[in-house]
Amino acid sequence: MDAELERLHAAAYFVGALAHGAEKNLGKGCNSVCNLAGKRFGLEAVRDVAQTTDPLKAVEVLREALAAHGLVWEFEPFAGERTELVASDGGKRKLRLVFRTCMVRNALFCYAHEQKQSLCFMAHGVFAGAMERIMPNTRVHLEIIQAGPNACLKEMIWEEAS
Repeated sequence: MDAELERLHAAAYFVGALAHGAEKNLGKGCNSVCNLAGKRFGLEAVRDVAQTTDPLKAVEVLREALAAHGLVWEFEPFAGERTELVASDGGKRKLRLVFRTCMVRNALFCYAHEQKQSLCFMAHGVFAGAMERIMPNTRVHLEIIQAGPNACLKEMIWEEAS
């Protein structure tokens, strides 16, 4: 194994251990803390990108903005059984996304730590914060539909901010 890969594995192990320790000490509150921290990072990461009200364009803008920061996070819209990509539920709109690569998932597997915990919520915060900057006057959050070793299916839910 080359030195760069060894450093990445060590960092992934450390991040997993850090999350595990935080979850043990803070309990369920850890998810909220991590989500808020991620949201702040997400807002800053896309400070100078284009804004749009089109959620499909916003997903593309976010993916490109993260790549410009060296973060490769492959996610894309996924219709599944729906006839349309964007669904409405009252005042909320929903878009399913499949996340194929995820640095968090890789870190968790390196440490042998469960998904759907604090690091996932931090990643959700990053995504939501960035999308709120790209799609002004919205409140965004992600819900996990299915988490797996090769991909995760999530639903982006947004509504106008009040």
